[in-house]
Amino acid sequence: MMQQKKRPLFREHALQHYMRRREEDILPRIVSPPIFLFVWVLFLLVLGSGIIAWMERIPVYVNGAGIVQQNSHSINAQQSEVDVLVFVPVYSSDHVRPGISGQAQFASGAHYYDSRVTSLEPLVLTPEAIQTHYQLSCSAAQIVTAPSVAVHMKVIVPAQYHVFSGTLLQARIQTGTQRVLSLMPGFDRLMGGS
Repeated sequence: MMQQKKRPLFREHALQHYMRRREEDILPRIVSPPIFLFVWVLFLLVLGSGIIAWMERIPVYVNGAGIVQQNSHSINAQQSEVDVLVFVPVYSSDHVRPGISGQAQFASGAHYYDSRVTSLEPLVLTPEAIQTHYQLSCSAAQIVTAPSVAVHMKVIVPAQYHVFSGTLLQARIQTGTQRVLSLMPGFDRLMGGS
């Protein structure tokens, strides 16, 4: 019997091709390229929003109700100044100081006007004591509902806008700023009101 030369079952070239294909990393086709790109863009948008929320600061205001003490008097041809008395609740008056800015809205209008704190009264008064001490009318006395500190402010209004004594107003006094991120639940304690 003649011995036949043993031929390999598979050709060498076919085996190499098969081995190369097995060695290549095969990525599962879980996500198509457009969805993969969308996820990355979404991730970058969330990251960018987080950075902006971390860096951006917004003003913090203390609100109070008040009354005009003195009619408006002209500063120059375009502006007049009004002396007002604003009653700020004692629990939110800690950061109110002379020189800080605010805004006032008179009962007769919808526009807020720039203002500045000139001084604070040293006493904390109850609503009843405020009514008698400042001789407020019944309607004006109703604007004060909690123990308060009286804050004197000057409001700048247009020269043609006439405001009279006894006019009621709402004021907001800027006491600082806080990060936007601190407004989100959970982050407020983490940020510590920075």
